[in-house]
Amino acid sequence: MKQTTLHPSGGATTVPFDPQATSEQSKSAGDSAMLSLFERASSYFALLSEPSRLRIIQAICYQECSVQEVVEHTGLPQPNVSRHLALLHRSGVLSRRRAGTSVFYKVSDPTITEICRLVCVRMAGGLQEQGV
Repeated sequence: MKQTTLHPSGGATTVPFDPQATSEQSKSAGDSAMLSLFERASSYFALLSEPSRLRIIQAICYQECSVQEVVEHTGLPQPNVSRHLALLHRSGVLSRRRAGTSVFYKVSDPTITEICRLVCVRMAGGLQEQGV
């Protein structure tokens, strides 16, 4: 069954990486809408390219935490934690709220934790297979 999604312009487009797509449909990977989608996806994945950000996401994936709590959970320096939290917030992955002098963060995009979990489980399985 062909999967489609509505394009912002109102038309339908093939879902990328659809195993049911025909070779003709997969040629759409070069059109401008698909290129734009791939650029956005690449930026999203880039958020996960820094191990410190993975540690931060892990620290707050189950509950809202203050910056200081994230520092305590991760062992990272506070300036680095603040910089990474700000980036994750600007990207829309985290939300934040102020309470007095403290700032609290929580995951606002559950997809990010799903991706982190899937990849880490896969990597852990690969490490076990290698005897590490």
